[in-house]
Amino acid sequence: MKASRLITLIAMTALSGCVTTTTGPREQSDEEAAAANLNLGIGYLRQGRPDAAVEALERAVDLNPRSADAHSTLALAYDQLREPDRAEDHHRRATQLDVSNAAAQNSYAVFLCRQNRWAEAERFFARAAENSRYATPAAALTNAGNCARDANDIEKAEQNYRAALAIDPAFADALNGMIELSVDNENYLQARAFIQRLFTASTPTARQLWLCVFVERQLGDRAAAENCARQLRTNFPNSSELAALRELERNAGP
Repeated sequence: MKASRLITLIAMTALSGCVTTTTGPREQSDEEAAAANLNLGIGYLRQGRPDAAVEALERAVDLNPRSADAHSTLALAYDQLREPDRAEDHHRRATQLDVSNAAAQNSYAVFLCRQNRWAEAERFFARAAENSRYATPAAALTNAGNCARDANDIEKAEQNYRAALAIDPAFADALNGMIELSVDNENYLQARAFIQRLFTASTPTARQLWLCVFVERQLGDRAAAENCARQLRTNFPNSSELAALRELERNAGP
């Protein structure tokens, strides 16, 4: 499973900064203290400190056991600590506590996909994407496409990528998925079309520029291939993709 392709989006409402206890006679309620610890845990995760995050997030769920966001975030922390059983317990709890929490469903589906449990993941991706209150359904559908592709269900992968693009035609991750699928299927004209759309929507990565070079060479357009190669040399001088391009050029000869 190429986990880096998966997009984990957790909705943390009203948690943009650290919550501090207010001064004065009023004591902090359990719900407020849970929110403060949730926010603290999120901060630790962003710093790459899942061990510290677990401590804060365990306090959050102790104070407010019905917080789906706290359970979902705690699941992410345990996943980073490579404790999948604990991670799954909290993912499952989050989705049970709030069936309308699409972000938690997407997060659980990402976890299941990383465990190579595609059939189970597909159900949660679909629930997230179908939730009318979810701000990023294209992300859930793209995740479903990536997961299906890794499970060698190419038809389902394309179906999900295209569904994501029907919602957001410029969604870069879905465009990238269609490029990869098109290249795998040696459909280079289609790959070119999606590359052009992607490059209009976002700044290309080294991998995407390398694919552009490859596709244009396959289609016989050396000028277009050189244009992408030039960007690869300029923007990613230390990349493995540029090393691969140089090897290709050496083998091609004069």
